[in-house]
Amino acid sequence: MTNKKKRILDNPSLYMLLGLVIAILIARSYIYLGGDIGLGYDGITFHHIFLGIILVLISGITFFSLNDLTHKNKKFMYSLAFIFGFGMGLITDETNFLVSVGENYNLSDYYKPLNTYVDVIFIGILLFIFVYSFFKTK
Repeated sequence: MTNKKKRILDNPSLYMLLGLVIAILIARSYIYLGGDIGLGYDGITFHHIFLGIILVLISGITFFSLNDLTHKNKKFMYSLAFIFGFGMGLITDETNFLVSVGENYNLSDYYKPLNTYVDVIFIGILLFIFVYSFFKTK
């Protein structure tokens, strides 16, 4: 493996970016293929934003609580970065969903270009962070 490839793969921002993109793709595909909008209990709907918040909290708290371990064990750090990114992706997608469909749950509004642009903006921000951190460590 070349040094440049190794540096790309050693960047936790890459795994955070991958987690975000994969979460958005899974959430959008699930809803598009006819999945239920959210899990429900007693008339209350639990959207995937809650899972995203839980993933972000668990991975963030774990990262900061076990800081020495995360820096010694690269795979553990990359896993936490991926989980954090996945949670961010679920939060981002759900926020777009709730803002776009409103109270009526009109799913055609969910797939309007504006929502896609918001997702692209979040992906672009993480891509910028990844590229910046890649060249910063040069």
